[in-house]
Amino acid sequence: MKSIFRKHHIEKSFSYIWLIIGIVIFFYGLFLKKNIVSSAQHLGLTFNNWDITLRLMNDMYLIIYFITPLTLFISAKVILESFNQQILIRLGSYKNWIYYSLFRFWTVFFPLLFVWVLLSVFIIIGFPQSWEWSSLSAIDGYGNPLFQLAENFRFPLIVLLEQILLIILAISFMHIVLSAIYALTKKSMFLIVINISVFLGGIISFKMLPPKLSALFPSTYLSIAKIFNVYGSVNLLFIFFLIIVLASILMLINTGKIKKNINKDSILRNLPLVIYLVLCLTGLIVTSYSYSNLSVWDICLVFLGGVSADNFSYVSFFSYSIVYFGFIYLIQLFFSKEIDQIGYYKIIRYRSLYKWFWSWMKVLIFKIILFLSLLIVLTLVTVVIVTGKFNFQITLIPTTLFEILYHYFINGFLQISFYVLILFIVTWVSKESIHGVVLLSIFMVLMFPGINFTGLIPVGLNSFVYLFNSSPFFLTNILLIMNLLVCSIIYYLFKKSLKI
Repeated sequence: MKSIFRKHHIEKSFSYIWLIIGIVIFFYGLFLKKNIVSSAQHLGLTFNNWDITLRLMNDMYLIIYFITPLTLFISAKVILESFNQQILIRLGSYKNWIYYSLFRFWTVFFPLLFVWVLLSVFIIIGFPQSWEWSSLSAIDGYGNPLFQLAENFRFPLIVLLEQILLIILAISFMHIVLSAIYALTKKSMFLIVINISVFLGGIISFKMLPPKLSALFPSTYLSIAKIFNVYGSVNLLFIFFLIIVLASILMLINTGKIKKNINKDSILRNLPLVIYLVLCLTGLIVTSYSYSNLSVWDICLVFLGGVSADNFSYVSFFSYSIVYFGFIYLIQLFFSKEIDQIGYYKIIRYRSLYKWFWSWMKVLIFKIILFLSLLIVLTLVTVVIVTGKFNFQITLIPTTLFEILYHYFINGFLQISFYVLILFIVTWVSKESIHGVVLLSIFMVLMFPGINFTGLIPVGLNSFVYLFNSSPFFLTNILLIMNLLVCSIIYYLFKKSLKI
């Protein structure tokens, strides 16, 4: 009876909370409604239902001072209540716990979103009804946040739907980041400090910082009107960016079984990956600022351009080394572990070295494709965010977009595959991981000017600068031949090794 009474009491308390939230949003909507009528009468313009609905959904005062702290409070409450040893053991991994936490979060947060949207539609009572923009929405100034939306969207209903989608993606992303941070640190005070910082940062960015810097704070991404104010456009790549980062974080979270020392082990195991991501992002941001006068694609070509014997710069050299050789180094860490663990058990399990080789090689093939896809998407989106430009013309290299994409994906895949295979040979023969690092150093030396002047040494051939003098299809032939040669060497080594 006590548990039933307690459950009933909690449900009743939550109903009161949503009632209070609804009252706050409703009376704030009446305040906006009065301002809209007053502005329209003063300017002699018409107004309709979309003026109040979209303003209430995009009002930054409501978002920063009411929606954001409520969201952060609900997120922290769900994280702290759902994180315990029994649940972790039952779910089996931290990634599963983040899925579970996200589901729990939305069961609590959905009523808030529902009340917000419902009242934004309900409050139109007494306003003229229309499916089009009003003349008040199309005017610039007078505190009208809908001006740029009315210029860029034909129907306001599309804006409302995209606004709801944006809120769902942004808030889901924010909760996953907070969940991942808490899973690694397990410190409630650290989580609370982050939430307070996000809330205060939103206030500071709204009042004191220029629009470009407000892009650093999550509250900006809860309003489609604010995004237009910051970037001047809403590009589909932005929403795609949220989805990709969401998927990336889910994939990067430790998927192993729960262990007592998972906190320390996870940090140490993921430290090289974190350092790699920080270096890549830092290099990309610096490049974007340094070449902000160029188009989006041109900045991407500079960052991922690489070097050749005829076209060499230290900026491009270090960018290529960090991005590609850094990725290969992460694979080297996998090689060392995989080769060290091979023994009679694995030999009996796979019954063939070729089957064992293919069992993890197909995983690496998928990761290479995923790496190239995420790299180009995140590079484009980061350049857009940093520069605020949407100019995608190609002026630095005299070639077509098709050849650039072909060279990036096909030759990039073949080049990374060559690095992986030759690295495997060195690690297999020497059984020493340090030799893999030495090999990467040799690769870097071979990219210096005057060494690979013929372009036949298969190092750095996926650099965009090679498109100045070579066809991407010619480079494909070189990389294919070299990959086949390396595969034949692996076949010979396996044939000489222990046979089952």
